[in-house]
Amino acid sequence: MSYQEHQDDCPLCRPAVIDVNTNRVLSDDAPIMKAILGVWAGTTLEERQAFHRFTCLNSRETVDMNLMAGLQQRMAIAMRQVPR
Repeated sequence: MSYQEHQDDCPLCRPAVIDVNTNRVLSDDAPIMKAILGVWAGTTLEERQAFHRFTCLNSRETVDMNLMAGLQQRMAIAMRQVPR
């Protein structure tokens, strides 16, 4: 595990969703997490590396911001499709 760079085998190098009522990270089998992880499974290495730079290293480089905008948009669409 490395804080400085993305590693596909690192369990912490991927999105997480926190339940605002319990302040706990949702499990992978929660419907919203299934939606998020479904999007994550379709990401490119470049997107995963940008995600790491943006979230862990606070990158605000244009290339990272553009990749994150696209990823965020896909995740938002997936989350809206989850039944409530």
